[in-house]
Amino acid sequence: MELYPTHNDLPQATREQIIELLNARLADAIDLYTQTKQAHWNVKGPAFIALHELFDQVAEAVEDYADLLAERAVQLGGVALGTARVAAEKSSLYEYPLSITTGRESASASR
Repeated sequence: MELYPTHNDLPQATREQIIELLNARLADAIDLYTQTKQAHWNVKGPAFIALHELFDQVAEAVEDYADLLAERAVQLGGVALGTARVAAEKSSLYEYPLSITTGRESASASR
């Protein structure tokens, strides 16, 4: 992995390992963000408004963490791999079932 110059004094091999881990978690965070938005957009039922708002709050928090992960990878001299295509390919999360609409299904889908 070719790194960009940085003032960070960690050894290159250490930075490479950390950047790889950060990008793996970035893929998970992007995937989790989109899965949470999927739940937010499609939830139905008696607890709709509470769950709709909760899913949106979770998505916002996950987006903030994704930003921190990406920025740290770049600070270490790496490249943040944050496109939807990379996230879809690299995420370690289970696929969120697109047919889920109830709050109970949404809660049980998170493994």
